Amino acid sequence: MLLNGVVVLIIGVIGIQSLINSEETKSSEEDVMVIAQDLLTIEVTLEKHYIDGKIEKKHVEETITSMQDFWSQYQDWKVMEQKEGYMRFQKQVDDISPYLKANGYFGIKNGKLTIFEGVPLQEEAIQSFYQIETEELEAHLYEQLKEGIKINSKQDYIEVLETFKAYQNVEAVNS
Repeated sequence: MLLNGVVVLIIGVIGIQSLINSEETKSSEEDVMVIAQDLLTIEVTLEKHYIDGKIEKKHVEETITSMQDFWSQYQDWKVMEQKEGYMRFQKQVDDISPYLKANGYFGIKNGKLTIFEGVPLQEEAIQSFYQIETEELEAHLYEQLKEGIKINSKQDYIEVLETFKAYQNVEAVNS
C-alpha cells in the first residue's frame, strides 16, 4: 500500500512538472510573438535637395524597434509625407550635388550662362541661368566659358555665378 502511494506521488510530481514546463514554453512562445508584433517595418524615402536644384532620392526599408531611435536617426530631416507603412523625409543641403561636382561645367550656349554635363563642346546642357553680354566679356572669360569651367565645389559654383552676373543682359532677362 505504501508502495502504491509513493508511485502515485511520483506520478503526480512528474505530471505537475510536465504541466509547469509546458506553461513556460507556451509563455516563452507568446513573448516571442509579442516582440515580433512590436517590430514595425516601413518604406522610407529620403530626398536631399541641393542648391543647384538637383534632388537625390534614396529608398530604404526600416525595421523600427524603438520609435525614439527611429526619430533620432532622422532628426535633421523634415517629414513631408506620412501614411501607414510609408514615410518621406526631405533635407535641404547647403552644397552642390555630388553629381554636379563630378560632371558639371559652366559654359555658354546661345548666349546664356549654362551648366553642362561634361565639357560644353561635347555634352548636353543641364541648366541655363541668364543671358550674357558676350561683347562685354573680357576675351579670357569668354574663352573659359567656351572651354568649360569645372565645378568642383559650392565655392566654384557661387564664384562663377557672381563673376558673370556683372555681364548679365538685363534687357534679355526683362523681355
